[in-house]
Amino acid sequence: MKRLPRSLDEIGGLRAARWIRESTAGQYDRYGPASQREQQDRFIERHGLVDTGLVYQVAHSGRTVWRSATMATMVDDLRAGRFDLLLTGYSDRWQRNLRRTLELLEDELHPNGVALVMCDRKILSSDPSDWDELISEAAGAEKYSRRLSERITEGYAAKFDQEHDPGGHAALGFRRLPEPPHTLEIDPDRMPVVVGLFEQYALGNVSAVQLEAETGLAATRIRMILMNPLYNGWIRRHRGTNETRRPAPWRAAPPVSDELWARVEEVRRAKTRGGGPKNWDRVDLLGGLLECVCGRQLRNDGTFADGRHRKHHANPCEAWGRKARLGDATWETPVLAQVAGIALDDVTLASVVAALGSNQQPVAIDRARIERQIRELALEHAGGLLGDDTYLTRLKALREQRDAIVERTAAGLPGHRAVEWLRALGESLQTADVPKEKADLMHAIYERITVAGPEIVGVRLTGAAYAHGLALALPEKVEMARPTGFEPATFGSGGRRSIR
Repeated sequence: MKRLPRSLDEIGGLRAARWIRESTAGQYDRYGPASQREQQDRFIERHGLVDTGLVYQVAHSGRTVWRSATMATMVDDLRAGRFDLLLTGYSDRWQRNLRRTLELLEDELHPNGVALVMCDRKILSSDPSDWDELISEAAGAEKYSRRLSERITEGYAAKFDQEHDPGGHAALGFRRLPEPPHTLEIDPDRMPVVVGLFEQYALGNVSAVQLEAETGLAATRIRMILMNPLYNGWIRRHRGTNETRRPAPWRAAPPVSDELWARVEEVRRAKTRGGGPKNWDRVDLLGGLLECVCGRQLRNDGTFADGRHRKHHANPCEAWGRKARLGDATWETPVLAQVAGIALDDVTLASVVAALGSNQQPVAIDRARIERQIRELALEHAGGLLGDDTYLTRLKALREQRDAIVERTAAGLPGHRAVEWLRALGESLQTADVPKEKADLMHAIYERITVAGPEIVGVRLTGAAYAHGLALALPEKVEMARPTGFEPATFGSGGRRSIR
């Protein structure tokens, strides 16, 4: 690991990248891009830094900017060693989330030899004397954000209480009065479109997707319109058990009559497949483990995951666009077959004990597998079998898997302890008869399962699984019937086996 500078006196000649954040795309306040760049320019000149030209500019809330693609790109670049310092013009333009600030510093920036600099406060994250002030600034930024959110919520609540106005953007078919207090009124030109949606849906033979094709409105927006009581003359504040409704000024003659509203509600209930109390017989065994090669989490229900995944992207992932739907198949089938084949015979357990006793690293096998997949991916791209977007997306996913592998040895872990752990795991798998228990076991074994459409392209085991030699106990090959919708898939999870 590169040595981190301990003070601003030691940063001369280091390579600097810039972090510029606004809360929204249209925000140009005193912390706008120009002001932030000016702060960074002065800091680079004053301390003799090398400007790499790398600029990470994002319009995103400070509370959730850690989820943004820009943050992910910045992390990729720092892992690649492309800069030594990350400059943010103002302390609160970095982000407004203390927890994520600490995680990024401790897990990404500092381990990769990169320090964060808050130019306005002259704070260097790797300077021990600046640590308290850095924490104070990060906590203060989050505190301000939370208070601002509370004030906005209270403002909308007061507006609702005093003016019977739900606040926010006017729904389709309504408009705001130009004069204060800017309350809602019916837009006679656009409301017929909304009423037409209700009347068509009430017939029961059309779906929101079909209405999307006819009207050009997104199906998700149509569903929200059909659930909005505003059209039935009721203004809603909050949702769920604390929901409050008040009659709207047009309640006497609402655009959607009580009869029409009731018919639509009946049709909606008839078409609803989810909701209601939790059914523990339908627990998603792989919930939270599945991830597409583009980085988005998926659910195990093939039909739901496919449709939801594609509709929520302006540019659908090519891995889904070119593959068939999953149909009745799920990813549980090959995963459960892999787990069911865990070998606990004397020969396998002896190999685990030998590996732990000689400080071998089972994860090295997983690293070699990923390197092979990267080479094969490059050959497919060179041969014209993969588009640029798909190639780069899958390459990024494989590199992240490779970089995330912890080269840990099992030094200090007695072999008999590992054998006890593996046998206890095997017994638990045999006796677990409640879906929730099975799901817990899946999460004890797997940390991530990466898929490209119906195909499983790679997985990572948990730290405990690697440390106890589970990678060596998983079967090399599993014979199984292929469910309809699944293509042959390599299933590497850090050991010596694959599913075909």
